[in-house]
Amino acid sequence: MNVSEAISTRVIQLLNERDWSAYKLAFESGIPASTVSNIILCKCKSCNFDTILNLCRGFRIEPQEFILPPMFLLENLDDND
Repeated sequence: MNVSEAISTRVIQLLNERDWSAYKLAFESGIPASTVSNIILCKCKSCNFDTILNLCRGFRIEPQEFILPPMFLLENLDDND
């Protein structure tokens, strides 16, 4: 799994846990709805750490919690996007 896919998967998991829409996340995080959509669709190839922090603020979680799932272990990530 590449990094974009892992971020997308994690965002979708968190949205489902909260029963939120992408629009709700955009509102809560201050990230444009189009960017949230691009993250979910894996079209955001260079999701920087500032974006991850804003997603975490929107979800009201710490960054460690965002990257806790095994999909973010180095052995499970592919460098090829």
